[in-house]
Amino acid sequence: MPAINCPRCGLSVEDHLTACESGHFIGFPNVRRAEEMRADLMINYAAAVSGAALRGVASPLAQLESLLQRTVATINVDAKIFRNMAFGQNYMSYYKALDLGLRKIAEQQYHGHRGAVDEKVHPGYRAEIINAALSPDGRGLTNYGPITLELQEQSIEDRASVMRENSFDFYERNDLGRRNATEAPGWRAIWADRAQVGVAHLADEVNAATGTRELVNMILFSGPTRPQDRYIEIHIYGDVSWQSISKVTLEAPLTKSEARDDWDFGCQKLARRGIAIEDKVSP
Repeated sequence: MPAINCPRCGLSVEDHLTACESGHFIGFPNVRRAEEMRADLMINYAAAVSGAALRGVASPLAQLESLLQRTVATINVDAKIFRNMAFGQNYMSYYKALDLGLRKIAEQQYHGHRGAVDEKVHPGYRAEIINAALSPDGRGLTNYGPITLELQEQSIEDRASVMRENSFDFYERNDLGRRNATEAPGWRAIWADRAQVGVAHLADEVNAATGTRELVNMILFSGPTRPQDRYIEIHIYGDVSWQSISKVTLEAPLTKSEARDDWDFGCQKLARRGIAIEDKVSP
């Protein structure tokens, strides 16, 4: 595995780590990888802006960029996870939750494919990564859970990187299952550059007739099923606690009484802590 040198003491450090042997923090590996691609990202972004000007769609593209600059990070969960977070349990990666017995393993075929994808996208540190979605309006991906957690920017901005699309699509686009395959550079970004990677990714879909609602749905669209979702993926290094939440929204019905109880208990806890709660389902 590639290595880097600690900027403070010069010790060699494997690239998937966050600290050298002396304990000096060297940054989060997903963020470092995005930083390494910044020059390529800006080339992709400049090409998208130039192409839009030539097609006469500079104005809607500028509106898209404005929407992207104001996007927030969202995670969707079920009522049980929401309740557990309200009572102090951190939201963690699939692999950590599996190891701790907090969730069941996915179907064999899906589990195996997920492992291959995540290891290729996050080599050596996949167990530390939580996936979130970039949202222009606080909506989430309800196929992953009826409850949308909107995260405070300051809680994730230094440890989050952004990818043009979800990891499975990215893996297939770059044919990363091939031996020695490498991804096309410039399609990951640090949090501050999320608008640039979004513009580079979506510019070709913008035309003179594209309206605001269409632009919003380009950034995040929750389809009838997960394969029909489209979104820009966020990779957050480390767990997420209730202290990271700025708003909670119920976006889909809770059909079981137990789930409704979990929602009510979680809401009571978090509302007392000053976190905004919105129920879009109940009258």
